[in-house]
Amino acid sequence: MPSKSVVFDVVGTCFSYDAGAEKLNELLGDKLKAHGITAKLLYYSWITSTERDYSYLSQIKQYKPFAKIMQHTFVRLLFQAGVPDPINFCTPEQVAEIIQAHHHLKPNPGLEELLSILREGGFEVFCCSDANIERVKGYFDRAQIEMPLSNILSADMCAAGKPEPAVYKMAREKVGADEPGAVSVFAAAHAWDIAAAKSAGFDTAYCTIYEYDECVDVFGKADIVTASLPELGRQIVAKFGGSS
Repeated sequence: MPSKSVVFDVVGTCFSYDAGAEKLNELLGDKLKAHGITAKLLYYSWITSTERDYSYLSQIKQYKPFAKIMQHTFVRLLFQAGVPDPINFCTPEQVAEIIQAHHHLKPNPGLEELLSILREGGFEVFCCSDANIERVKGYFDRAQIEMPLSNILSADMCAAGKPEPAVYKMAREKVGADEPGAVSVFAAAHAWDIAAAKSAGFDTAYCTIYEYDECVDVFGKADIVTASLPELGRQIVAKFGGSS
């Protein structure tokens, strides 16, 4: 029987960024407020700026791990946010503690139900992340949600970063997406990730849990769009589960 698979983005899609934002608020929230800055906005700006630098460095063949970029760009972010004397605003140990929280993210609502729906619908579930395999496995293990190590794909495996085509090509090869009759869906809560996966030949499923607005005029339309993870699973099974 031809294979049916769903490949998930991990951070932002399966797991929420909020643990890192909460730790930033705990350690530096009062100091940030004195400059009119909210911890959540700063943290999400840190994530998006790190994504940009990660992608740009990958494009110019100077690939660096995501966490390393995050670690070394916080001072720059503080400066851009208008913090005076950003170098002395916090200690390296505080930055390390915030990044450590980023390594202990909690699942988005409905994740376990989503995976059950897909597996019961005959889909094998994979993950494809910019994070390394050990960190992704740790997310699932701490949440006590099943995810086989063999089904975790990292951009490190091809020394490229999303949204470079090499990452999605690697994912398609690993899940057998190009085998005759195979059905393979890429699911994410990042519209840019969905756009790249569609360009690589995946069917696509987008959840608005992280970005809210799918921005169709910028990123195009995914095959499936839902506001919750369980509904994403139900619609994937309904739309693609009967394919053969």
